[in-house]
Amino acid sequence: MLLRCLLPFILLLLSGFSEAPPPPSVIRDFQPERFLGVWYEIARTDNTFQQNLDRVSATYSASEDGYIRIINHAYDLKLLRWRTNRGRAMLAGERNMGSLKVSFLGTFYSRFKILDIDRKHYSWALVCGRDRSLFWIISRKPDMDKKLLKKLLAEANRLGFDTSKVLYRGYGGKVPPDQ
Repeated sequence: MLLRCLLPFILLLLSGFSEAPPPPSVIRDFQPERFLGVWYEIARTDNTFQQNLDRVSATYSASEDGYIRIINHAYDLKLLRWRTNRGRAMLAGERNMGSLKVSFLGTFYSRFKILDIDRKHYSWALVCGRDRSLFWIISRKPDMDKKLLKKLLAEANRLGFDTSKVLYRGYGGKVPPDQ
C-alpha cells in the first residue's frame, strides 16, 4: 500500500533526472547578405509578444553601423489596425553560422536560430528562438505551397517542436490550412 502511494512521487522525482533534448543546431553555411530583404511569417508557435498579430512580415537591411536593421509589420486582430515595430540584429558567432541576436528592446537581445533554409534561392527558412518554445516558418512570398509547408512542419516535428500548436498566416492565426 505504501509503495502504491509513493509510486507517483517516485516517478515524478525520476522524471526530473531525464535530460531535455539538446537545442536544435543552426545551419553552418549561412550567407547573411542573402538573408536581407522581406520575409513573411507563414506559421509560428503562439507567443506573448505576437499575441493577436496576423499577416506578419519582417524586412531585414544592412545598416551603416554594422547591425542588421529590422522593420516588422503585422495586422493587430484585436485593434483592427496595422502595427510596425523596429529592431536590430547582429550575428551571434561566426559569420557562416545561422545564429543572430535580435533586439526590439534596446540592449535586451534574444536568439534567432536558422535551423534550415532553401540554400539555392533563400526562399524559405525554418527558425526558432533560444529553445523549442519559439518557432517560425518564414518565406519570401506571403503564401507557401501546402506540400512544402507540410514538409517543413514534419521537419520541425522531428526536431522536437510541438507543431500541434502552430498558428498560420492569414487565418487569424487559428485555422490550419486544409482543415
